[in-house]
Amino acid sequence: MHNELVQEIELSPQFLNFFQVIREITWHYFKIVQNHRVHNFLPLHQRIKQYIKEHISENITLDDIATALNASKKTLNPAFKKEYKITITQFIRQTKIDTAKELLIASNLTLLEISNLLSFSTASYFVKTFKEITGITPNHFRQHFFDEELHL
Repeated sequence: MHNELVQEIELSPQFLNFFQVIREITWHYFKIVQNHRVHNFLPLHQRIKQYIKEHISENITLDDIATALNASKKTLNPAFKKEYKITITQFIRQTKIDTAKELLIASNLTLLEISNLLSFSTASYFVKTFKEITGITPNHFRQHFFDEELHL
């Protein structure tokens, strides 16, 4: 009788749903702890870099970073530049262009769509920034990415 009751409970939909909810709660808790550790225990330069990567599709400002990381705006650039030898603004531009390269290769999105996805003010500013950083236009990059001589 006891074994039959245990089997009935183990196979009941409510019991299975209960364990699914427990797994989801555990996973959610893990993500909260992980996020807390990343945002509170990593060195400032790594937290800045992580924030930028997580928010690359947004128009990121130093004020946004300072607020999100609970840090003084004055401490951000010195900490970042000491470690990476570039300013936060340069890193944001470079990361946006690296993301744009991936989108140009892996999608059929238009330049305007990519520009909007990465929060550039205009498509022409996106093209200008892309060319400043890579030396070529986004269209040229997309058309010639698989050419052997193009190694970006």
